[in-house]
Amino acid sequence: MVDWESALTALEGGIAEVFDTQTFHVYPTAKGASVNDNRIADPDRAGFDFVGSIHFGPAALVPGFSHPATLTVDSRDRGREAPSHEAVITALSTGWPHSIRVEDIVGWKDARYAVAAIPDDGGRRKALFVNRTKVAP
Repeated sequence: MVDWESALTALEGGIAEVFDTQTFHVYPTAKGASVNDNRIADPDRAGFDFVGSIHFGPAALVPGFSHPATLTVDSRDRGREAPSHEAVITALSTGWPHSIRVEDIVGWKDARYAVAAIPDDGGRRKALFVNRTKVAP
């Protein structure tokens, strides 16, 4: 009989060994004093480094590049074809000291990205949907 949990653990570890080649840093954030304040550094969660991979939208969606499949006559249809997130960061989360949350900031090289969504599929390999931000952690 197949031990699915062991198989999933081995698969996620193998994927991490091959694809997770970039180093990221998490800047945990918390709500400010009022709803109009910017988010602030979260005093209850420390930042940490992790390795993962980053994937940007397809070349057909890069500004300035036209692809027949993405061009439409009706301007209302264009909004439906636009990607909702600039990039997706994927990483194995088993070594993280705490979970990354929506609105935390993730640093990669000189860029900073705000976490917009983290779909939960039950696995230990997380996908962080991110958008570039100018907010300094």
